[in-house]
Amino acid sequence: MKSILWARAVAAAWWLCGLSAGCGPQSGSGHERFIPVPATATATITLALEAWQRGQPPGEVPGTKPAVFVVDTYRREGQTLERFEILGEVTGLTQRTYLIKLRFANPSAEEKVRFAVIGIDPLWVYRHEDLELLTHWEHKMPEPSVEKQP
Repeated sequence: MKSILWARAVAAAWWLCGLSAGCGPQSGSGHERFIPVPATATATITLALEAWQRGQPPGEVPGTKPAVFVVDTYRREGQTLERFEILGEVTGLTQRTYLIKLRFANPSAEEKVRFAVIGIDPLWVYRHEDLELLTHWEHKMPEPSVEKQP
């Protein structure tokens, strides 16, 4: 599942890099036509975070049209999202980046995290740190497993 998600994330990054480099579609009004309007971006983040509250993992958010995909490799296993508050649009790597206040349980914690929304159909919601890694052709490395020796 992670390899499929990673492949989709890389494909989206290629698409994003192509648009910013001028290699994307040249008809219409340029790359601006791939930037969701603020209301759509806010609604998309809300759908993604509500799915997280229901315990759904990153990936495709079921039942969304246009399809919504979430890329978030920084979620802590077992930790649940209790509440979220969209604080507003902030500076980031994309035109639609938002600061979100997240409240967790198991263990209890509160964080402020940036999420970026990219695309029109499908829509991609990236944790900003994941998007930064992709723009540098990097990815979060999994912790090495410790195998017991006989």
